[in-house]
Amino acid sequence: MKHVFAIALFAALYLLCLTLLARAVRGGFLSKFPFFYSYITYLLLSGAITNAQYVWWPVAYRSGAWFRMLVSYVAEFVVIAEISDHVFNPYPALRRLGRFLTLSVSLAFFAFYILPPLLETQSSREVLIFDLVKRSSLAKAVLIIVLLAAARYYRLPLGANVSGLLLGFSLYLAINVANFALLESYGWPLYGPTAGYLAPLSLSLSLLVWTVAMWRYKPVLPAAGRVPGAAEGFSDRLSDQLGKANTTLVRLLGR
Repeated sequence: MKHVFAIALFAALYLLCLTLLARAVRGGFLSKFPFFYSYITYLLLSGAITNAQYVWWPVAYRSGAWFRMLVSYVAEFVVIAEISDHVFNPYPALRRLGRFLTLSVSLAFFAFYILPPLLETQSSREVLIFDLVKRSSLAKAVLIIVLLAAARYYRLPLGANVSGLLLGFSLYLAINVANFALLESYGWPLYGPTAGYLAPLSLSLSLLVWTVAMWRYKPVLPAAGRVPGAAEGFSDRLSDQLGKANTTLVRLLGR
């Protein structure tokens, strides 16, 4: 029964990935979210390779599965980079800065938390992976909070697509953090089988949210009108601040 559930769970995961990619290609908006759809493509291809290892090369399956999971935690940062791009879309310099900071954090995690587990012995690898999950999840949560705070403070519209990306990623992140916290507390012999199901389940739930949110491309449109009075003045001041920051960054970056 458990084996059937696992097969159904992974089948749903790959089906949702295929649906997301097929819908984007058919709708002609694949290039609107290049980082996000690159991440979905990675999930699909790496999953197919890992499953092939399980069937045809079982000796290498465990190492392949660990490596796929480790790289996935770094690849998830590109989703945040995509969100950052769209949040600061009206300000090119700020958009490039947000992308640079996000990708720099992901490269730092690869250098300091992905390579060491691959070089350590098997006994200490799981401990390092738990540490990786906690630290990377914390970094992603902080980045999401910063993006939401910036969008709220500067009254930047998110749009249906970006809001869906944020919701799906936050759902996945919350379940994943709770899952690995329980795994660290109770240990693999007691909680390991449950953790093995919850990890792909959390990803499938986020993919379901993303499929609904990304079914149609809905670009963010400028506000139809302004609110008179103090609200208008406040909005103008925020726009001026963002414009000045963007101009300063353009000069610094030598555009």
